[in-house]
Amino acid sequence: MKKIFLITFLALVSMTISYAGNGTGINKTISKQLKVPQQLKNNKLNEKVNVQFKINNNGTVILLDVNTNNKELKKYVETEFPKLDLKNEVTKAETVYFIDLNFKVL
Repeated sequence: MKKIFLITFLALVSMTISYAGNGTGINKTISKQLKVPQQLKNNKLNEKVNVQFKINNNGTVILLDVNTNNKELKKYVETEFPKLDLKNEVTKAETVYFIDLNFKVL
């Protein structure tokens, strides 16, 4: 039973990122590095977080805005998002990106 639950849980935990015109490189990189926070995996979660950020020449992420009603998720994104390694994804430095992070645990 535990094995079935774990398989189902892993299959249902997802985070997707969408951004029109952003290309898939940044999306894939962010989705690999940013996951549903461990402390929120025990709750049913279906939350969209709007994030606005810039990437410097050296790939450093500058977080400009995080918009969500979930305080724990906002704190998680504010803490973890600047740690993302996007140096290989810089096409134009200082470009402002807008993305929607969809955190979902069923």
